[in-house]
Amino acid sequence: MLRQTLALTLAASLSWAPIAAGQPVTSDAEVLRGIRQVEDGDYDPAIVTLDAAARRLTGDPGRARDLSQAYLYLGIAYIGKGHEAAAKAKFREAVAQIKDLTLSPDKFPPKVIDLFEAAREEARAQAQSTAASAPAAVPAAAPASPPQKKGGGGKTILIIAGLAAAGGGVALAAGGKGGSGGTSATPTTPAATPTPAPTASSTLERTDAVPNGEFRGFVVTASKAGTLQAKVQWHNRDVKLDLGCQESNAPYTQCNGTYARINDTEATFSTPVQQKEYLVTVSNFSGLAGAETFTVLIQYP
Repeated sequence: MLRQTLALTLAASLSWAPIAAGQPVTSDAEVLRGIRQVEDGDYDPAIVTLDAAARRLTGDPGRARDLSQAYLYLGIAYIGKGHEAAAKAKFREAVAQIKDLTLSPDKFPPKVIDLFEAAREEARAQAQSTAASAPAAVPAAAPASPPQKKGGGGKTILIIAGLAAAGGGVALAAGGKGGSGGTSATPTTPAATPTPAPTASSTLERTDAVPNGEFRGFVVTASKAGTLQAKVQWHNRDVKLDLGCQESNAPYTQCNGTYARINDTEATFSTPVQQKEYLVTVSNFSGLAGAETFTVLIQYP
């Protein structure tokens, strides 16, 4: 009963007017799909959709508006999940894309607007602090005069930049006794780098970092029915990373798997799968600031 009451209270606090027909806030289909999921209260699928869209749009200056909307609704989805610190982090990312981004009280509930404005102030304060602490420009030092060549023995090593860029630096030994000419060293051919053996299609191994209040997703496609097994390892004993799994396409059915904590920095997840595409997630809701580096190994049929 208490859980149902909390769910109803949260749903009421996050109710807003849906997107008006013919007035999309983004031109990106996946961002728009994630927004619809947020409005429907499907926060877990929305986080998956919007996180993937944000990663795809990052680095494209022409898609700043779409990226800003992805971060904005990703933050709202985190509010729906009760992760306000993660929500504010996404709101700061949204403001970083569109500096004058504002939320209308006609569309967004007060809780969303309050957290958004708090995140905006934090972003502004951080920008001012960064600007104030930036070091003053240091004048470029004049180049040192080359040493005078003296008679007698000794060698000067000259590196030919153009040849180094071509794939093999060539060292020239110049000088010698008296007025004798320089002797050119014979260039050596670099050893060929062995081609790594191809990784089996049924295994995926990745190293990444996940900040508090966020997750990282890895898509795998099972070619037949069987068992998917995942193992994650991290470093900080005070942090707990969780493993999860769901179908990567609608209706985003959650995997019926088993999570097991092996020790302070290692956990496993096992679940039966069908011939489908799945999203395996590594999440960090430890409450500790900073990002935790991890390595995940996924084996699937």
